[in-house]
Amino acid sequence: MKLGRLLEETRLSLESHGVEEANLEADLFLMKALVLDRSRLYSSPERLVTNEERETLSSDLFRRLNGEPWSYICGYREFYGLRMKVGPGVFIPRPETELLVDLVIELTMELTETIPVDRPFFIADVCTGSGAIAVALAVHLPQTVVYATDISPSALEMIRINSEEHHVEDRITVLEGLLLTPVLGQVDIVVSNPPYIPHADISQLTREVRSEPLAALDGGHDGLDVVRSLLPQAISKLRRPGAIIIEISPEQGDEVCSLARALAPNGDVTLHKDLAGRQRAMLIRIP
Repeated sequence: MKLGRLLEETRLSLESHGVEEANLEADLFLMKALVLDRSRLYSSPERLVTNEERETLSSDLFRRLNGEPWSYICGYREFYGLRMKVGPGVFIPRPETELLVDLVIELTMELTETIPVDRPFFIADVCTGSGAIAVALAVHLPQTVVYATDISPSALEMIRINSEEHHVEDRITVLEGLLLTPVLGQVDIVVSNPPYIPHADISQLTREVRSEPLAALDGGHDGLDVVRSLLPQAISKLRRPGAIIIEISPEQGDEVCSLARALAPNGDVTLHKDLAGRQRAMLIRIP
């Protein structure tokens, strides 16, 4: 079969199964199977596709049509300008989470002015998943030491791979355990993208999202179970001055801020919006 025809058939197959970005994904599947860039994909519609290439495409497409996310199939996700490896059993980082990295970088630049020049700056990335936040911070903040915690062995293995891939394994300490429990010392910043989807909403998620680990999605009855456990730990582990940054659902802003103000009455609690204009992160600055 010729490339142009196979590309069209792939697009139609994806569309018939309700894939929203069928045109884009059809390109990606063909580019992966045939090892082509996009310019060559469209400049060679008469190119004959080999049986081996079609088998690769068929296998990948079968996984996608059965609800597996594209990132699991190709094995990576772009995050903060870096390619992060991901796979089944590991939460896929989202673009909106890049806001947390922006906030941490900004705060680190400010807080490092208040500490001795010979002391490392410590950041804890809680519920690290693939390690996207931890690796991005280690890459962009070479003066920092990052603790990355998770309870999932799959996630911990993936962050080790990603930290080595980006040559920051010497500044990321991977710790297995619940939230901040495995972090023995104090830190300057705590950052986390915890599970925050209310349990009752899980069944309404797309099939692709529900294929990701439930523990990385389900935040309990109102989505805030993990946040309620994390906040007291984070406050007790935090150096002064310090900061806590937590990703939230846009609908949770008021309740999360109330929790934070009750636990840290002397803290400055603010909400920050993502690029879509939705409240996405809570920041607590503690003097």
